[in-house]
Amino acid sequence: MNDTENNKKIPHQGKNAKLFRETKGIKQEAIAIELDITQQAVSQLEKRQELDDEAINVYARVVGIDEYFIRNMVDDSLLEGSTYFYDHSIQNKNVSTQTLTFNPLDKVVELCAEKDQLYERIVQLEKEKSTLLENLLKEKK
Repeated sequence: MNDTENNKKIPHQGKNAKLFRETKGIKQEAIAIELDITQQAVSQLEKRQELDDEAINVYARVVGIDEYFIRNMVDDSLLEGSTYFYDHSIQNKNVSTQTLTFNPLDKVVELCAEKDQLYERIVQLEKEKSTLLENLLKEKK
């Protein structure tokens, strides 16, 4: 064996699952419900070196991360990998990220213009309402 083989670390999937679960503030009970097991069984899962596919899938889905991190992260790279959390907006890691086809500032300017038009319309309607009320008052006198 050479030095790289000696230094190669094996991921501890149970610890990875626990770390990501705790990072998101999710209790073991949530995982237990999803796996239809007890909280104590979840505790035992988190002590295992390797997890089965179903457990990894449930942890990834509940915690909101890609299964890759539970399967492959070694202890010293977990913090580095934690920046790759996602918010379920992309479920498939092979999907490319969305590219904006418009300038967001242009959209803000459009919305402001619409808001101004609506405000002017409200002011105009209030003026018309006031005029009608004044006419009604004059007619009653």
